[in-house]
Amino acid sequence: MMTTDPLLQAFPILLETRSELFSPADLQDLLQTLTPLENNPPENAEQILREWCKARKAIRDALRDIVMKSDRAEVKKVKPSEPNDSKRTTNFFQELSQQVKDKLEKQNQSQNKQ
Repeated sequence: MMTTDPLLQAFPILLETRSELFSPADLQDLLQTLTPLENNPPENAEQILREWCKARKAIRDALRDIVMKSDRAEVKKVKPSEPNDSKRTTNFFQELSQQVKDKLEKQNQSQNKQ
């Protein structure tokens, strides 16, 4: 991971394991939030993502659960990025954005089958 925030570090895990928490509208909105952060994240990029989570109580609470349950075991495996290593931060947002795109595609495919 390329963020030092445990909640944000848990975000990809939440997308993988509890994708039902994210409505198609949430995913679309998240993608719109992430896209400008992908290539040139501003200083407050992590804050922008935290605010997005705060606005969605179920998602925020689930992220906190992951952080508590893992007792930071998952997070500890990952070396924190250097504060000046903006390229690594970019990768975090790019990877998260790609994961959201994949989830949206899967949701669309399953809706089309119904």
